[in-house]
Amino acid sequence: MKQTIRNIGYLLLAIAILPFLGGCNDEDDVIKIFTGKTWKLSYIGLEGSYQQYNFWGEKGMSPNNPAYTNSMDLLKQANNFTITFNGSTLVNNTPGGTFEGKIVDPAGFDGTWKADGKNHTLSLNPDGVWPGESDVLAKAFREGLMNAFQYGGDSRNLFIYYKDGQTTKFMGFTPKQ
Repeated sequence: MKQTIRNIGYLLLAIAILPFLGGCNDEDDVIKIFTGKTWKLSYIGLEGSYQQYNFWGEKGMSPNNPAYTNSMDLLKQANNFTITFNGSTLVNNTPGGTFEGKIVDPAGFDGTWKADGKNHTLSLNPDGVWPGESDVLAKAFREGLMNAFQYGGDSRNLFIYYKDGQTTKFMGFTPKQ
């Protein structure tokens, strides 16, 4: 009798676990991560470091450096350094769609994107010519978007990785408030 009850218990446990085993999926919901919000740049960092990369040379990230303070003033403006992804499904069920954004308002850009939720690759393809910028951070943002190859994050934080010569940098984004 005890053996029968034990066997029934094991059977019920196996039945209870079965939906979880079949539902395992290590692939990101790319549409949920990218779309439904406008992403605002927080900072650009060197891979492995979660602080602003020094694009401003010897004078660095000092309030006494006019180039740095100009970049930070531009970054604080609501419409600057933003990107919005619109989703759909592309060929072979690869998630993607169109995107649009602003580097420094009113300079806008647009294009198409696709991302693979399993290996976290990202491809951004601009339509036409993207605006040139004179600000150091704006140039880095533009280069980052044009050379994107990978993403990380979730629906609250998005990281877009790009190659810059021999180094890998990333742009950290949060949803625009």
